[in-house]
Amino acid sequence: MVMATLLALAAFPQSAFFTVERIEVRGAETIPASEVVELAGLRRSERLFAVDADAAAQRLLADPRIREAAVLVRPPRIVFVMITERRPVAALVVVDGFARVADDNVVVSIAPDSGGLPEIEDRTRPNVRVRPGQSVASEGVRAALAALDAIPAHLAGDLKRIVVATGPDLTLAARSGLEIRAGGLSGLSERLEQVPRVLDALRAKGVTPASLDLRYGGSVVVRPAGAGDAR
Repeated sequence: MVMATLLALAAFPQSAFFTVERIEVRGAETIPASEVVELAGLRRSERLFAVDADAAAQRLLADPRIREAAVLVRPPRIVFVMITERRPVAALVVVDGFARVADDNVVVSIAPDSGGLPEIEDRTRPNVRVRPGQSVASEGVRAALAALDAIPAHLAGDLKRIVVATGPDLTLAARSGLEIRAGGLSGLSERLEQVPRVLDALRAKGVTPASLDLRYGGSVVVRPAGAGDAR
């Protein structure tokens, strides 16, 4: 009788009662839930206690679009899959197109265009080749990503490209055509906060600037449109 009871208890987790009936995905915003389930290697009707939650989470983390992942088994029939997506914030110019890079410096994808993201031209390490999932080992890229956080909202919406030279020395190219020689990361936000006031003052004088150079302390050097390289 005791042996029969033990055998019954051992078989209970293997019974049809403990099978995966529902897989609930949380946190997926751009990746379809069905794709998340497939990436995790999960399937309905498999034995619940045969699900290797850690292995499923590792399979999810192998996709560069996913920053964090957890898989939880909830008897008798549910598996929860929770992910945090890695979202690109900039597009690095590379040999074969644009590497869309997240704020943790990881390449999410390679694409033929920037996808509307601010572009990064890293002149400290030109002609770079990267692949999805790779962390970009470049001081220039790290400087550009740090600069994105420092750029005020009134300029961020017009930003087309960040050019990084050795220093790092940052140049911001706006979609409107304005070029801003911004200098290094130290004090960047404060220097850029001057830009609206400078532009308002120039407009009041009927001057359209081609570039602003903010690298000289409290001074702003203006190159008017049509003035060539003269300062």
